[in-house]
Amino acid sequence: MPRRRCAAQILRSVPLRDRAVLLRFGLDLDDPAAAALFVEGVRVADELIAEELRREAELS
Repeated sequence: MPRRRCAAQILRSVPLRDRAVLLRFGLDLDDPAAAALFVEGVRVADELIAEELRREAELS
């Protein structure tokens, strides 16, 4: 299983342009609560992608 990325690493990886888009949708990554929600969503997505890759590897 891939290593779980820390919150700071996830937040640093969001380009300014994407941050601006998120802000237009009301998600301010400078707000701790919003950042925590975003990070949790990214972690869930990471886990689902890893699970899908494992399933594909098993079928090969």
